[in-house]
Amino acid sequence: MPSALAVFTCRPNSHPFQERHVYLDEPVKIGRSVARCRPAQNNATFDCKVLSRSHALVWFDHKTGKFYLQDTKSSNGTFINSQRLSRGSEESPPCEVLSGDIIQFGVDVTENTRKVTHGCIVSAIKLFLPDGMEFKQTIDELLFMYSQELFQLSQYLQEALHREQMLEQKLATLQRLLSTTQEASESSWQALIDEDRLLSRLEVMGSQLQAYSKSQTEEGIRKELLALQEDKHNYETTAKESLRRVLQEKIEVVRKLSEVERALSNTEDECTHLKEMSERGQEELRELANKYNAAVNEIKELTDKIKAAEGRQEELTQQGATEKREMEMRIEEMEEKEQVLQARIEALQADNDFTNERLAALQVRLEQLQEKSIKENNSLGESTFMDSHLQNNQTTEDNILASPDRLKANQMDAKESDMSDTLSPSKDRSSDDTSDGNMNDQELNEPLNRVAQLKTELSRAGLEPGDTEQVIHHLHRELLDAQELANTGKQKCLELQALLEEERRSNSKLTEESTKQIQFLQTQLEKLQADMEALREQRESTICSTREELYSAQEEILVLRHAMEAATAEREREIAALQADLGNVRTELEHWRTTAAKYEMDISRLQETFMQQQQHQNTASQLQVECVTLQQRCLSLQKDCDGLRSERKTLTDKLYLIHNSGLLRSVLQDKLGSMENQHLQDESRLKSQLDQAQARTHTLQREYEETQSQLLDLRQRYERTEQEKLNIHEELEQCRSSLKLLQDKTTSPSILQPVQAIFMGLVLALLYWCFGQLW
Repeated sequence: MPSALAVFTCRPNSHPFQERHVYLDEPVKIGRSVARCRPAQNNATFDCKVLSRSHALVWFDHKTGKFYLQDTKSSNGTFINSQRLSRGSEESPPCEVLSGDIIQFGVDVTENTRKVTHGCIVSAIKLFLPDGMEFKQTIDELLFMYSQELFQLSQYLQEALHREQMLEQKLATLQRLLSTTQEASESSWQALIDEDRLLSRLEVMGSQLQAYSKSQTEEGIRKELLALQEDKHNYETTAKESLRRVLQEKIEVVRKLSEVERALSNTEDECTHLKEMSERGQEELRELANKYNAAVNEIKELTDKIKAAEGRQEELTQQGATEKREMEMRIEEMEEKEQVLQARIEALQADNDFTNERLAALQVRLEQLQEKSIKENNSLGESTFMDSHLQNNQTTEDNILASPDRLKANQMDAKESDMSDTLSPSKDRSSDDTSDGNMNDQELNEPLNRVAQLKTELSRAGLEPGDTEQVIHHLHRELLDAQELANTGKQKCLELQALLEEERRSNSKLTEESTKQIQFLQTQLEKLQADMEALREQRESTICSTREELYSAQEEILVLRHAMEAATAEREREIAALQADLGNVRTELEHWRTTAAKYEMDISRLQETFMQQQQHQNTASQLQVECVTLQQRCLSLQKDCDGLRSERKTLTDKLYLIHNSGLLRSVLQDKLGSMENQHLQDESRLKSQLDQAQARTHTLQREYEETQSQLLDLRQRYERTEQEKLNIHEELEQCRSSLKLLQDKTTSPSILQPVQAIFMGLVLALLYWCFGQLW
C-alpha cells in the first residue's frame, strides 16, 4: 500500500542539512541526533544543538486526508510560517501543515562565553498524498487562512503598540536613572572638590603650625589664633552649606519620588485606556473578519446563482430550439395541406365546369329528343312516357347529386385524415395522402363514367327509335340529378373555401403568435446570452485579477518571508547585543550605586574627621588660652625679677628665691617642650591623614574618570536607542497610516480588499518580527 511522503528542503538561513524524504506510514519523530539515532535521508533527525531530542511529531491522517505537526514540549519551539505552535516546554495541539509551508525548528542561540551562534533548522516542506498528488490548499482555504492571519496580525499589532508604549516608559525611566546618576556623579565630584579643598587647607594649616612652632612669638601666636578662628568659622559655614545641600537633595529625591508615583499612576491609566483601545480594535477586526467571510460567502452564492442561471439558460435555449423546430414543422405541414386543398379546389372547380358543359349538352340533346317525340307521338301515352322518362332522369340526377355528397364526405374524411396526419409521423402522412389522392381521383372519374354511359345510351337511342321515350325520360332525370349535383358541388366548394379561409386565418394567427413567441424567446435568449457573457467576462476578469493578485501576493509573501527571516536573524542578533549591553549597563549602574554608597561613607568619615579636627582645634585654643595666662604670669614674674634684680645687691636672701625662680623657668620650659612634642605628634598624625586623603582622592579621581568614560558610552548607547526609537516611531506612523487607509477602504468593500489587507498584515507581521523582541 503506498504511503504519504514529506520532503524537507533546506533554506538559506537554516543550519545546513541534506534534503530529507520521510515516509509517513506512522507518526515520525523530529529531534536532535543522539548515539542511537543518527541523521539520514529517510528520517527527521538533525545534527543541530538548538533542537530537543524529542522536538516534534509529523504524521498523515488517512481519515481526513490531511498532514499534521505537533510540538512535543520542545525548549526552543516549533514555527509554521513564523507562527509558534506553543510556549516553551509546553505541548501544542496538532496543527495542519500544507505543501509549501516554511517550518522552523528552534531559534538561533548565541553563547556569551565564546560568542558563537548556533543556527536553527528552517525548511520548506512538500507533502505528497499516497496517490502521488501534491497536497495543496484551495483558494477558499487560503482566503480563510489569510483572514485568520490578518486577525492574528491585528492582535500582534495591538501587542506591539502596547509594547512600544512600555518601551517608551522604560526609556523614560532609563533617562531618569541617567539623570539621577549624572546628578549623583556631579554631587560626588563636588564632594571630591570640597574634600580636596579641605585637604589643601589642612596642609596649609600644618605648614602654618610648623612655621609657628618654629617662631613662637606672641604676635604670631595671636595672628595664628585669629586665622584659626576664621578657618573654624569658614569650616562651620561650609559644613552648614553642605548640610543644606544634603537637605535640598533629600527634598529633590522626595519630589522626584512623587513625580515617579504620578507618572506611574498616569501610565496605569494609559495602560487601561490602551487595553480598552486594543479591545475595541480587536472587536473591529473581528467585525471586519466577519464581513470578509460574509463577502466570501456572497461570492460563493453568486457563483452558484451564475451556474444555476447558466443551466436555466441552456434549458431555455434547448426548449426554444425544440419549439422553433416544432413550429417550423407545423408551418411546413400547414403549407403542404394548403397546397393540397388548393389543388383539390381547382380539381373540383374543373369537374364542376366539365359537368356544367355536359349538362348543357344533355339539355340540348333532350330538347331535340322531346321535339322528335312530340312530332312522332301526340298521344297521352307520350306524356306518361315523358313523365316516366323525367322520373328516370330525376333518379339519374339524384344519383349524380349523390356523388357530390360522397365527394363531400370523402373530402371531410380526407380533412380529418389530414388533421390526423399532422399528429402522425411523416411516413404515415405520406401514405395517407397518396390513398386520399387515389380515392379523390376515383370520385372525380365517376361522373366521366356516367357521361360515357349516357353517350352509349344515346347511341343506343339513336339506333333504336322504339326506346327513345325511355331514354329521354332517363336523360331528363339524369339532367336534374346533374343540376342538383352541380348546386351541391358549388355549395361544397364555397364551404371548402370558407373552411380554407378559416384555416388560413387560424394558421396565420398561429404563425404570427409563433413568430411573436419565437421573437420574444429570441430576445430573451439574446438578453440571457448577453447577461451570461457579461457575467462570464466579469467572473473571468475577477478570477484572473484575484489569481494575479494571489500570485503577486504569494510572491511578495515569499520575498517578505525571506526578508523577514533575514531581518529576524539580524534583529535577534542586535537584540542579543542590546540585551548584553543592557546587562552591562545594569552592572555599571549597580557599580555606580556601590561607588555612590562608598562616596557617602567616605563623606561621613570625612565629616567625622572634621569633627575630630574641630575638637583638636578646641583643645588647641584651650592650650593657647593657657599659654596666654602663662605669658601673663611670665610678665608678672619678669617684673618681680626686675624688682629682685634691683634688690639683688642689697638682699642676698633673695638669691634663693631667684634660684627658685630658675627652677620655675625650667618647669615652664619642660611644659613648653611637652607641648611642642604634642604639636609634633598632632602634625605627624595630620600628615598621615592627609596622605590617606590624597590616596583616596587619587582613587576617587580614577573612578571618576572611569565613570565619565562609562557615562560617555552610556550616552552613545542612549543616542543609538533614541535613533532606533525614532525609526520605530516612523515605521509605526506608517503602519497607522496604512491602518487608517484600510479602515477607510472597509467602508467601500471590494473583491481586492482581502488581498490588500493580507499584504498590509504581512508588512505589520514583518515589523512585529523585526521589533517585537525588543520588549
